[in-house]
Amino acid sequence: MAQAERECMRVVMFPWLAHGHINPYLELAKRLVAASPDDHLDVVVHLVSTPANLAPLAHHQTDRIRLVELHLPALPGLPPALHTTKGLPAHLMPALKRACDLAAPRFGALLDQLCPDIVVYDFLQPWAPLEAAARGVPAVHFNTFSAAAKAFVVHCLKNERTPTAFPFETISLGGADEDAKYTARLISRDDGTALIPERDRLPLSLERSSGFVAIKTCADIERKYVDYLSQLVGKEVVPTGPLLVDSSGSEAKRDGGRIMRWLDGKEPGSVVLVSFGSEYFMSDRQMAQMARGLELSRVPYLWVVRFPNAEDDARGAARSMPRGFKPARGLVVEGWAPQWRILSHRSCGAFLTHCGWSSVLESMAAGVPMVALPLHIDQPLNANLAVELGAAAARVKQERFGEFKAEDVARAVRSAVNGRERVAARRRARELREVVARNNGDDRQIATLLQRMARLCGKGQAVPN
Repeated sequence: MAQAERECMRVVMFPWLAHGHINPYLELAKRLVAASPDDHLDVVVHLVSTPANLAPLAHHQTDRIRLVELHLPALPGLPPALHTTKGLPAHLMPALKRACDLAAPRFGALLDQLCPDIVVYDFLQPWAPLEAAARGVPAVHFNTFSAAAKAFVVHCLKNERTPTAFPFETISLGGADEDAKYTARLISRDDGTALIPERDRLPLSLERSSGFVAIKTCADIERKYVDYLSQLVGKEVVPTGPLLVDSSGSEAKRDGGRIMRWLDGKEPGSVVLVSFGSEYFMSDRQMAQMARGLELSRVPYLWVVRFPNAEDDARGAARSMPRGFKPARGLVVEGWAPQWRILSHRSCGAFLTHCGWSSVLESMAAGVPMVALPLHIDQPLNANLAVELGAAAARVKQERFGEFKAEDVARAVRSAVNGRERVAARRRARELREVVARNNGDDRQIATLLQRMARLCGKGQAVPN
């Protein structure tokens, strides 16, 4: 019997212009490409972004994962080097979104050149599925936030005129009115120049997704939130798994030796890793309170700090460590640090984190309890989810998000690393590690996504259900 002829499915992926979005898209691309040979279907992915974002990713390009440049229109004060959120001053974010929206015809021209079978797009570009539809191409929204956070925002937007309580009390920020107020702040960042109102981007992206929505999460952890999101949008929501990035090879080539040697000299479970993501910059006051709090905790700490490159930053970000600060109990690392290797080190006993979704997943994957200090966007919702799951051993008290005191930092860190609750917290962290590892290694989730995508574009009829 003749062997079934292999088909090719050409996929265009278009994440938002931030590495926190691009990295999950790239990892999903790798897994789709790796999954396809057994299914009589070869997948070729074209990952679209700006030159500023693609330059550091050049080594990921293969014959089946291709990086495609999208050149944004020129706008005053927004040179091509700033066509990325990395190092972008806060006041230029509306300009970046506007430039991206103005690039819709150029994206359409790329689709004409690439002739994809399907487009996978991010929520900030709700016009991408329209460009695809104009060419008879289906398009699917891939969400890189937690299902709990996404369901929360969609729920609040749907009930905007008459706020109703989010049906999961553990995720709520204090009842219907508080939830509505927080969501309103999230969508009120327009400066009057936006081509698409901020509040419309997510609903339109979900509405225009062809048939289903994909989401970066573990089904075993967020099943009820996946189901509720599906109910809200009236479409199937397909989990991809946590899409953990195996970056050990690239990290080994970078200067992490000093950090690992420092960790090697510490007792097992004695160190708290402190990091607030690659694109959040603390104010002078926040830096001062954090520095004092870490010293007051009397716990060894590894603090990863970042400062903006831009000369002008409307957020009032700190430019240096607090005057006179000398870390007596910790190691301060500026810029990059091998987060996964640190979390996996035997001396790492807790992770003081902003609760960005990727950091929450990495912490659970490493089996390290979190100390939650959410600052903005989806982070408070992720922090609530981490507490619900038992993944957070402690939470730093805040008057408002971003307003914390040194004494509360110290109290939360001590509790997580040396408190009576640490034994139960570490036991629960080990349980969650097994769950996340199982989901990350479950090829069936990617196979399901691949099957849904193939069905949309009439490819891979041999792909099993």
